[in-house]
Amino acid sequence: KTGGVVSSFKPEEILEMYPELKGMANIRSRLISNIFSEDMRFEHYQKIAKAVAEETKKGADGIIITHGTDTLHYTSCALAFMLGNIGIPVILVGAQRSSDRGSSDAFLNLVSAARLIEKTDFSGVAICMHENLDDNSCLLLPACRSRKLHSCRRDAFKSVDTKPIARITGEVEFFSVYEKAEKGRKIELKTWMEEKVGMIKIH
Repeated sequence: KTGGVVSSFKPEEILEMYPELKGMANIRSRLISNIFSEDMRFEHYQKIAKAVAEETKKGADGIIITHGTDTLHYTSCALAFMLGNIGIPVILVGAQRSSDRGSSDAFLNLVSAARLIEKTDFSGVAICMHENLDDNSCLLLPACRSRKLHSCRRDAFKSVDTKPIARITGEVEFFSVYEKAEKGRKIELKTWMEEKVGMIKIH
């Protein structure tokens, strides 16, 4: 209505926009929160971690979390610590351009995450975003060693001081050793977080 970005998409609407996803997997969707990613707090990390644990217990083969890009890498890092011993892939995806725009990068990021879950035995928390400015490939990036390095480029997310885990095109090419999926593995869910934290910088 205003031309600006709104955090109003429901999971069902995303599936309607990208019906190809339904042909790839049996997808069950649920809404956890509908907020801008800059408004994320520890309580939201806790909600996501608990929801992942619940879906894992229900037998999910993998989980895709759609997330705003501004703090997506913070959430991925938090979940990597909170979801100990996770036996399935938990992949965070975002879009540098809103899903309702023709130039959106959301489709490739979502489909690539679904393809990774469908075709590989990867397990753990990771980020799946565009490799470059084209719509040809995505990279699977480590949860705790990746950052958003640009405000609007499709390839804004990069791994820092390490290689990406994999490249996803029609196929998946792994660049490093990864933990193999083991469905039914008991998650060590760690949801407690200390909020009273100070940071002192010394120069």
